[in-house]
Amino acid sequence: MKDWFDALPIEVALAIMWGVGIVRTSIVYGLGVLTAEGGSRFDRIRKAMDSPLYRKARAFINRWGVIAVPLCFLTVGLQTAVIITTGFTKMPLRRWVPAMLVGTLIWACIYTTIGFAILAALGLEPWMFPVALAIVITVLVIAAQLRERRINRETVENATANITEN
Repeated sequence: MKDWFDALPIEVALAIMWGVGIVRTSIVYGLGVLTAEGGSRFDRIRKAMDSPLYRKARAFINRWGVIAVPLCFLTVGLQTAVIITTGFTKMPLRRWVPAMLVGTLIWACIYTTIGFAILAALGLEPWMFPVALAIVITVLVIAAQLRERRINRETVENATANITEN
């Protein structure tokens, strides 16, 4: 498959990657909308939307508004959180679609040029990049959750110690 993709003219490869970005981003936005409409009553989803990553995504969107959508495509690890949050907060489609189209075009340009060049330099296949990225993000999320649990445990221990001292 890599040989087939490498043989494509850059414009065609870019268009394919743009299409992939549009489909993926639209699915993530849709999941956010569905979560807001019914899934938010589930404790697990509500907790996820209140995690540090999603609070950061909401702050990013609140600060930058609709421009946060194309900007998030320049980040690693915040992109999906921003997109699902725009769905969860029901950003109007008349604003979201143009911003998403610009962002996915930016992503496609980066991935088709720089991303594939890095993969080739490392001797990796294109399908390995998202898998490796997913693994790295998973490890970072787990590390952040463990850190948050440790901080919460220390806070409880400190509060308990303060109560027993008084």
